[in-house]
Amino acid sequence: MKAGAVVPGLRTIRALGLVAVCVLASGCTDTTADKTPAPQRPATPSAEQSSPQVRPSPVPSVHSEGSTRVLEYGDLTVRATPEKSGVRTEIEVANTNERKATYSVQISIADGKGWTAHNRFWLQDVPPGKTGTEGAVIGSEDMGPVPQVPKIYVDEFTPLVDRK
Repeated sequence: MKAGAVVPGLRTIRALGLVAVCVLASGCTDTTADKTPAPQRPATPSAEQSSPQVRPSPVPSVHSEGSTRVLEYGDLTVRATPEKSGVRTEIEVANTNERKATYSVQISIADGKGWTAHNRFWLQDVPPGKTGTEGAVIGSEDMGPVPQVPKIYVDEFTPLVDRK
């Protein structure tokens, strides 16, 4: 070797090798290759198209029945009635499954100004084709004035269908 010759270090060799691998992995850089249209596959039904349709997401509907606010959300109906001690909240869930099901439902009641209370309901072993119901007073007058036009929120709606 000549005096003053520069020998590439191990790090330089590794860096050049990495650059070469990246160039090879990225494929051809010729811009004409990008202009060729991809061949179109003939339209054939996919597995998703041939399988039964999944029910669409429910659309919430709210209306009043006297002083009671009613939220209908798919198979779930929530009624919220202001009382002196809180908001009486009743839920109904229609089991549209072919097996019995348990439902975990968390409901929040609010006034839109800061008063918010919630409760979790468990409707266990609702038979197929039947409706499970449960009720409770949510919140209290200790939290401030009870909302006279309660806002209803479904925080969680989880059906657990029996496998048997």
